This record gives sequence, C-alpha cells and structure tokens, in this order.
Amino acid sequence: MAEPKLLSTEEISKHNTAKDLWIVVDGQIWDLTEFAPEHPGGIGIILQHAGHDASQPYNEVHSPSLLPKTLTTSKLIGTLDTSTISSAWAKPPPQRNPKLQLRNEKPPLDTLISTHDFEAVAEKTLAPKTWAFYSSAATDLVTHKANSSFFDRIWFRPRVLRDVRGRDTRARIMGREVAMPVFVSPAALARLVHPEGEKAIARACAAKGIVQC
Repeated sequence: MAEPKLLSTEEISKHNTAKDLWIVVDGQIWDLTEFAPEHPGGIGIILQHAGHDASQPYNEVHSPSLLPKTLTTSKLIGTLDTSTISSAWAKPPPQRNPKLQLRNEKPPLDTLISTHDFEAVAEKTLAPKTWAFYSSAATDLVTHKANSSFFDRIWFRPRVLRDVRGRDTRARIMGREVAMPVFVSPAALARLVHPEGEKAIARACAAKGIVQC
C-alpha cells in the first residue's frame, strides 16, 4: 500500500467550498464533498471548517473510528504536513453561534432532587444547539407526548408511618439484580454535554449498579 500523500496547508485551503470540500481530522485529510450534504448535522458545520483542521469539533461529538467506517479509503486524500501550519491557518473559524454564556452556574449536584430539576438546569446551562437536540423529538412529537402521558400514570403507593431504617431499593430487571428499579436509556451524542460522553455514563451506571441499555 502506497504511503499517504503529505499535503501542505496551502493546498488543503484551496478545497473550501461545497463543491470541493476537504477537512483535516487528527492529521488525516478527508474529501467530504459527496458526504457533506448527507451529514445528519447539516452541511453548515462542515463548511465552517472546510479547508482547515476540524479535529476539535469532530472529536467533541464523534468517535475517532467514525470517518474510516463511514467513508471509503478513496476519500482519504493524505496526511497533513505539520511543518506548513501557520498561526493564521490554525486559528479556529468564527463561531456562527457564539458560545452560550451561562445564565447561572450549575447548582451543587446534591441539591437536584428530581429529573425535572436536572432538565431545568440543562436548559439554562447547555449550548442552544445541544439543548435543542436533547429536548426535541421526532416529527410531530406524538410518541414523545404519549410516553410522557403513560409515565405520568405510574404512581408510588403511599406507605405512611413505616419503619424505613432497613429500606432496600434492589430489584430485578429481566432476571438481573440492580441497585434500584430504573435503567439508563441509550442516547446519542453524549459528548455534546461532556467530553467523556457515553464512557462517563457507563462508568456511573457501573459504580451505582444501574443497568444501561
């Protein structure tokens, strides 16, 4: 197999339009001209970094293996000649959506009692695009509203004046013992919220004995 071509930033910068679109990710140069219009997040974010290094925004959301798995090897143009990097080329593009200034700092974790508390804090502290993704649902929201309606039908049976010193929240879900009868549903793009993404969720679940689907 031939060695990947070593290309300068001057050459890469020429490919910065929707009809001729290259980006650099972790030192590798990819031709996204055909893929960009089909990008689930829209072509805009890719065009923003066309002809430049997109490693940081890419790695904030995607796994390193996604590009090689999604694109054919013919789309791998070459590798970046790091000796040609200038401060002007390395400068990130201006953000179309400036980073959200927090309306207030996140409160201490132990002050959040219910899922509604977490949702309220997330709305105030996440970037607008991230909040829009996580707070929305598909098309006309019919199934989203139905799920909320059905969940609201589940009530805890009140047990008053009971000795709770020996309480135990353990239960079994599909034959497996868990610390409490809840589980964490799958959610995409967790790295939009935290750099560790799904890894952090998995570690937390493992530490507390909660099932993650």
